[in-house]
Amino acid sequence: MRRWQEEATGSRVRGVALALGGTLLLAGCAGGSFTGATEQAKPVHHLYMILFVVATVIFVLVEGLILWAALRYRRRDDALPPQFHGNNLLEFGWTLGPLIIVAVLFALSFQVISKVDAEASDPAVTVNVTGFQWQWEFTYAGEKVQVEKGQPPQDLSVKGTTAKPPQVYLPVGETIHFNEQSKDVIHSLYIPEFLFKRDLIPGHTNSFQITISKPGVYHGQCAQFCGLAHSQMHFYIHAVSRPEYDAWLTDQKKKLASGCPEDTTPGQIAAKNTAFDKDCLAEPANKPFTLTFNNQDAGVPHNVEIYTDKTASKRLGGATGPADLITGPASTTYRVPALPSGRYYFHCDVHPESMTGTLVVK
Repeated sequence: MRRWQEEATGSRVRGVALALGGTLLLAGCAGGSFTGATEQAKPVHHLYMILFVVATVIFVLVEGLILWAALRYRRRDDALPPQFHGNNLLEFGWTLGPLIIVAVLFALSFQVISKVDAEASDPAVTVNVTGFQWQWEFTYAGEKVQVEKGQPPQDLSVKGTTAKPPQVYLPVGETIHFNEQSKDVIHSLYIPEFLFKRDLIPGHTNSFQITISKPGVYHGQCAQFCGLAHSQMHFYIHAVSRPEYDAWLTDQKKKLASGCPEDTTPGQIAAKNTAFDKDCLAEPANKPFTLTFNNQDAGVPHNVEIYTDKTASKRLGGATGPADLITGPASTTYRVPALPSGRYYFHCDVHPESMTGTLVVK
């Protein structure tokens, strides 16, 4: 019996030592250089460290008392230790102590939330973020582009696909305002290195502001399960200097105004991972053309429909309707009648939000 008790005690000691070692290891990972890449991330990191220290102290205290009680009062014989009933000092201590801790942490959390949610009245850049199943669109408010003669200019937009996540450029050291909205279900914009996450709720616009303090490329993703391709909702933020940001804006506007320079394989388009492999098609004006569609998604139906604009109210070519689908892997060829010069819209009828693009006819 004595040997069994000694082995049990040794096992408890090893378990506590392992837990304490793990706690110290986590403390080392939590501190150091990962303090966030924005001005708003600094108070969040400081609050996290305070919470971590408080939690660690409480953990060590509670586990220490449990270990002390297990060793001090471990069974040696059938005699019970001295018994007592009631202790006003202990009752007062373990009631008031947690109350003070919770109140202090509540006050600190409230201050940090106020700092993070504070918004300046004159942000340098405003970006409207739209989430949809299963990608993102970032629109730079006020950055107008003349994409077609005779039509009003439109704001510069960066839209991604699951195969090509959007690459968003933002200036370092300047206030950036974001407006968020969802087209379908709840999404969540999460940038780990910004120590920030904000939900996108259908029918409601959320907003926040950040000031990026460190240049670099930061990965973002959706942190709210939103469907089968949730894990593929990624984007990248390139934090650069103001001259680099201005140069990127100029380059993007030229590309958008010039037509469709990225369509290196005219007359062909493919679908893979619930996304088109290109979001722009280029075709000659006033000439019928064929469009070969290769659906590479096994067991998933897709099609390509061409419309006058995003309202999808007037069909111009492609599939004959929402029921005209092909299930991958398979290919089909659409014959499209001659179209006058202009910019048109195409999408997949099954995935009208995530599979879209522009047809440029010149």
